[in-house]
Amino acid sequence: MKTVLRVLVLALWSLALHAPLPVLSQICLVSIGRTNDGGYASSVAVAGNYAYLANASDGLRTYDVSNPAHPVRVAQTNDGGVAFGVALSSNLLFLAEDHNGLRIYDIGNPANPSLVGQATNDDFNPHSTAVVVSGSYAYLANANSGLWICDIADPANPLVLCQSTTDGGLFHSSIDVSVAGNYAYAACVWDGLRIYDISAPSSPILLGQATNSSGGARALAVQSNYVYLANSNDGLRIYDASDPSNPVNIGYASITKPGNSFYAITAAGNYAYVGATTDGLHIYDVADPANPVEVGSVNIGTVRGIALSGNYVYLANDVNGLRIYLMVPQLRISPAGNNTVLLSWPETPLTFRPQQNPTLGSSGWLTLTNTPVKVGAWNRLTIPPPAANMFRSEEHTSELQSPCNL
Repeated sequence: MKTVLRVLVLALWSLALHAPLPVLSQICLVSIGRTNDGGYASSVAVAGNYAYLANASDGLRTYDVSNPAHPVRVAQTNDGGVAFGVALSSNLLFLAEDHNGLRIYDIGNPANPSLVGQATNDDFNPHSTAVVVSGSYAYLANANSGLWICDIADPANPLVLCQSTTDGGLFHSSIDVSVAGNYAYAACVWDGLRIYDISAPSSPILLGQATNSSGGARALAVQSNYVYLANSNDGLRIYDASDPSNPVNIGYASITKPGNSFYAITAAGNYAYVGATTDGLHIYDVADPANPVEVGSVNIGTVRGIALSGNYVYLANDVNGLRIYLMVPQLRISPAGNNTVLLSWPETPLTFRPQQNPTLGSSGWLTLTNTPVKVGAWNRLTIPPPAANMFRSEEHTSELQSPCNL
């Protein structure tokens, strides 16, 4: 049943003060749903109405999230490995399973995933931690033995084409991997960021590398020519990789909490989403990659994996299982000159519309039908000075009502 969510950020306009309210953050994270069946939630992927959780020694768990407020477990698969990373491609699921290498499952029926193939090699102690799929190839980060590239054209018989070994073994090999076009990007802990030319998948060529002595590269995300690096206790690093042979650090956001580390990351649109070891999720506006600005956060302990679907963010929350949050833009209000008022709010995947009301009640809210102007990553709407003092935004695709106050 389709109901209306009214979560926002209420803004009070005072014509006497003629000043904007202080805004604590631009994206409010509203807790929607959670589930914990034990295990050690390490990574999560979402497709359609299902979330797939790599749950370490507990294996793979599948949840129906058609109602994000009430995730329902529909399957568990445990073939004896330790599930650290998960990726999806069509009806196939790829699991990075520590010492067992790569496992491939058919998830045509999400309630009954079936093992169709496995890839290992002669490495005496593989430590597969992450996997990404592009075309007919799976790229596997192995913390002991570098980057594996597997031909998965026949999922029942995946073939390890190559293994890019690195000197130093653990904490110097790839622990996370991302692929864009003909390049693979690897987070290699103390050896930092490595970029490979994979135009010939059986013979990857190391093109460039960037290190930072202040931290260890734990996870990365790639958008356009930019690499977003979760650099453990150092914080967030942003690299311009338009020249893959010479990635240049152009942006940085430090960690503000002593003892904290950034261990997970994903990026979409103008935002980077970073998972920390002690204080949950941090969201950065990276519209200007040289100047990342934190615009939202939620402290829920260790976040090891992040997935996005619409305006929802799914978090692999370590021993606390799977958590689901709704991302809601906070509304700013300020005088705009010529006896007008400016309403502004950041862009999000789904559409929010401002409403106004003379009182903070549950009824009487009027939706503003004016078309906002997009300026960078922001929606802006100029209106005459309102008689109504309260503003909020609404979005039409959820089934909850939750407050998110300034």
